[in-house]
Amino acid sequence: MSQEENRRAARVARHVMARYRTTRVPEAAWLMSPLRDLSGGGARFLSEYAFEAGELMELQLLLPNAPKPIELKAKVAWMKPMPTRFTELGVTFDPGDTAVQRVIDEAIVRFLRQASKE
Repeated sequence: MSQEENRRAARVARHVMARYRTTRVPEAAWLMSPLRDLSGGGARFLSEYAFEAGELMELQLLLPNAPKPIELKAKVAWMKPMPTRFTELGVTFDPGDTAVQRVIDEAIVRFLRQASKE
């Protein structure tokens, strides 16, 4: 079964910036990466930090419909080493609050509308 079949929500390819760091190391430095794609329940991006599947991270998304970065927890669902020093990650969100989930969902709707006009 492919990853496509396991997805519960459509992913949109938008280069939203994300800040992230591991929760495993206290006071870990924040890293930054553009997302390769985003859905209401997760995202995919390249990381210079070698996370492992199941690892938890703090995540901040810079969404165009939010006045400030939204903060949430995420869990690494899968990882794929790349030929460069980066690792591709798929993460699932734990927004922790319905207001945060609503902002993510609104961003997805906005991106889908924009994509249909292109």
